Amino acid sequence: MPAPVPPGFTRGPIIFMGPLTEPLGFERMMQSFWDEAGGYGARILIAPTAAPDDPLVERCRRWLLDAEVESVDVLSIADRRMAFASELITRIESATGVMITDGNPLRFVGVLGGTPVAQAIRRANARGRVVCGVGRSASVLSQHMILPTHVAPAPEIQLTPSLIRFAPGLGIVNRVAFDCDEEAGTHLRTHLPRLLVAVAHNPFLIGVALDPNTGAVIYANSELEVFGAGAALIVDGWQMEETTLYAAAANQPFRVSGVEIHTLGSGYTYNLDLHQAKSPPASEIPQAGYEKFSSF
Repeated sequence: MPAPVPPGFTRGPIIFMGPLTEPLGFERMMQSFWDEAGGYGARILIAPTAAPDDPLVERCRRWLLDAEVESVDVLSIADRRMAFASELITRIESATGVMITDGNPLRFVGVLGGTPVAQAIRRANARGRVVCGVGRSASVLSQHMILPTHVAPAPEIQLTPSLIRFAPGLGIVNRVAFDCDEEAGTHLRTHLPRLLVAVAHNPFLIGVALDPNTGAVIYANSELEVFGAGAALIVDGWQMEETTLYAAAANQPFRVSGVEIHTLGSGYTYNLDLHQAKSPPASEIPQAGYEKFSSF
């Protein structure tokens, strides 16, 4: 669960980023994180989900140093024993932004889940610090983490329970479930069946998938804003009317109806409390635009 916000504080931004596949897209995503983390006064902690010497870790570290932030530190945790060290808690508490880089999200939560380090990251966000997840590892920000499977969706979008599996994430946010499965491809509509299965499991969830080089930030007022080169897919089960998932075997198709599906371009917002999409001012609407599919 997200940490409670102490009196006098406002919850910090929560940033999900799609895969960073292009130089210009990487620049745009890093610039957005830099802005939210405090710009020139930012103190950044990079938390790898892969090895600390992963090329993406160094690429992010170098970009931030070139952007003249106050400091950049890499949180290297080899095993769960290290995640109980008080020195690591101090480093998290002094950071203005935490960036969780792409890699192996299941390993990340296996090492950190339930530890003081995980609790410190949640507390940091509750005290106004930005927390960001990149690519597949953006899924660890959620309480309900969607994990990749090796079952490809059928061309006719045949829904089966085996399309996804869940695991507990860090719980920075509990309403949004993020999908970034490389097996499913990079086009948003390939993520649609997976997110439909997620919200059929739990209609409280709002499923999100992002194009490469595209981000979504959740602010304290429960507004999710899309930014970057592509679009976001939003699958919201709050008005779901029926599902037969509970009666279906792992590879057996099931029905779901009443789910709202949106695609939102850069600058569009989605209010998680009101379940409403909103366009930016007409002068700022990009070509990607907004599309609402018929409800499933």
